[in-house]
Amino acid sequence: MHALWKHRPSPATVIASLALVVALGGTGYAALVLPANSVGTAQLKNGAVTSLKVKSGSLLATNFKAGQLPRGPAGPTGATGPIGPTGPPGPYPDTLASGKTVRGSFSMGGTADVTGALADTGISFVYSFAAPPSVKIVLQGAAAPAECPGNATAPQAQPGYLCIYETAHSNSSGATLNSVTTAGATIFTNASGGGGFFSYGTWAATAP
Repeated sequence: MHALWKHRPSPATVIASLALVVALGGTGYAALVLPANSVGTAQLKNGAVTSLKVKSGSLLATNFKAGQLPRGPAGPTGATGPIGPTGPPGPYPDTLASGKTVRGSFSMGGTADVTGALADTGISFVYSFAAPPSVKIVLQGAAAPAECPGNATAPQAQPGYLCIYETAHSNSSGATLNSVTTAGATIFTNASGGGGFFSYGTWAATAP
């Protein structure tokens, strides 16, 4: 009897054994009764998922915040695109070459207090001519001379001529030449009576 008592476990050993049984039993219970997909973010402790628990190659770039992944190496240079259109070669001449044509438009008018009120405007050739061109004015409704083979929509001029095509005028004498130089010309119109008056159109000048 005394020999059997000597081999009985101590109270500390009994307590430790009971704790182990409870722990193992609790784990087994959890494994048996937790439903599928019941463990989520709230059940995971901070730092519970480490790189050893993540399958290599299973994460996508969308799993990372913007800026977390380093930029990859630059790709190869793409093919060169087509060459775009180019303008006329320079340098631009001081004097326009013979036979070359410049074109533009004009508009002049205002409100007259009395008959004869004046409105004028300038015409610039942009380039200088070797000599002042001769001027032909084609008033609204008039036939164009041979030196001016165009019209107000498509103005043309023979070499050495400035052709002024009046598209329309109202309450005015129509476009009238004031002066012409190698750089351009000035034209004017007079009011035929009080009130609004105008004259407008296009022009073409061809270097002699």
